Amino acid sequence: MRLTLLLLLAFVTPAFAELKWETQEQTFHAKASEKQVIAKYRFTNTGKEPIKIENVKTSCGCTTAGLKKTEYAPGESGEIEAKFEFGGRTGKQEKGIAVAVAGVPQPTILRLLVDIEEPVKMQPQFVIWNVGDKPNAQIIRLTVADDVPAKILSVESDNPMIKTQLTPQQNGKAYELQITPSDTVRSAAATLIIRTDYPADNPQVRYAYARIK
Repeated sequence: MRLTLLLLLAFVTPAFAELKWETQEQTFHAKASEKQVIAKYRFTNTGKEPIKIENVKTSCGCTTAGLKKTEYAPGESGEIEAKFEFGGRTGKQEKGIAVAVAGVPQPTILRLLVDIEEPVKMQPQFVIWNVGDKPNAQIIRLTVADDVPAKILSVESDNPMIKTQLTPQQNGKAYELQITPSDTVRSAAATLIIRTDYPADNPQVRYAYARIK
């Protein structure tokens, strides 16, 4: 049994090494206005036998991947093209593409890393008072990305004792959000609901937070 396993590994292991990739990981920095990225993973059959790619699977439905054919002769090159549709996602994203080769027990995992710019940035996202502090206003600054035709329409607090006031600045590319508690005699919290008009087909809602602790 042990001898049979060793012989099997002797035949399987070289096939894995003979499919050489130029890179197995790609990183993109996408603007907020972009909708997708396309990554191409180039490979070469460096062995002496033909290699067959049995299937290519992605880690989620937002990513598709394919190749023009499945069999590659010795010395022949090809590429897998992966397309990631953002679908409203922002921030750091990681997608995987599993490539299964005939005769190889484990698939090769390709990685696609995308950092998608936020259409509306806020600094900070949380404001805090301690119980007994003076109920002075605190400021959250909201900035719209340069290439995004977005406006902040309104900000609503879900706690009536924590008030908000939104003031546009810099031709609508920046806003000052003032948050003021009516008092700080007891603990309280509020979610600040920030409504935008972007994108037009599915306007985003962002959230900031206020707390008295």
